[in-house]
Amino acid sequence: MMPRRQDGALLLMVSLLLATLAALAFGINRAGSVELRSINDDYEGRAAAYLAEAGVAAARWSGQVGACVTRPVGPIALGAGTVTVDIKRENIIDVTATATVNGATRAVTGAGLQLYDLKQTERVDMSDDTIDTTIVTPSAGPLEKEQTLRLVSGKSHILMDWNLKPIDGNVLVLSATLNLVPTTISGTVRQVAAYRVTTPWDRGATWIKARPASNWNGGDYTSAALATVDVGNLAVNWDLTGLFDGWASKRLPRNGVLLRLVDADQTVSFYSREAFLPGMRPLLQIVRARKCA
Repeated sequence: MMPRRQDGALLLMVSLLLATLAALAFGINRAGSVELRSINDDYEGRAAAYLAEAGVAAARWSGQVGACVTRPVGPIALGAGTVTVDIKRENIIDVTATATVNGATRAVTGAGLQLYDLKQTERVDMSDDTIDTTIVTPSAGPLEKEQTLRLVSGKSHILMDWNLKPIDGNVLVLSATLNLVPTTISGTVRQVAAYRVTTPWDRGATWIKARPASNWNGGDYTSAALATVDVGNLAVNWDLTGLFDGWASKRLPRNGVLLRLVDADQTVSFYSREAFLPGMRPLLQIVRARKCA
């Protein structure tokens, strides 16, 4: 499986074209403002810097889609400018891109850039390693039934987490998708949002406690949703790529995901990891690329 695959040479030209368009937009914006007069004098330098930055990005990408083989680039002429890319080392590369626009030259260096092999990606399906539970406000009474995860607006949330050995520090997450299957048929569309949980919790989590020594109220989670989907009669999926990439790179603490209904006065249930049929259970699909060796 090869998502997001593009030819390295094509991407280089696209990157340089985007850089040129950015420089052009920069030039158009400067013309209408007296306050940017000092920037006008350095327009060519700024345009050259755009091209150089694009050269670094394109060199890294071409190595990743080229089975971890990197090559110098240029000089390539584009409009009034040229860009040259010099590469040292393999797998973890040092890149220096030098661009010139109307006599103004700028160099941008990327040191120690890790490459990942985007030509040999892998898909990992995770179901048995899922941790899932419904937390319910005390006033609502028990809602969770065997083999199901039930959401009620303002009264219950779903917590989910996984054994994430497949995304250790040696891989780049290209996509991560959570798939759930509703337990009933309904003509009502219900929006369910996924959020990043900000407090560690355990299997015994409740509406008022994340774990024995940690209180919360219905879960601690980010104000902005990671993804929101319309739930009807068929299986649904949430794109959680950004979150899992943050976990893999250790930029974000790993505390799992919370699901809740967006609108009031609604209910919806999904099959849990205890569902009798394996095909009904929550499924996490991860597409990953390994570090260039």
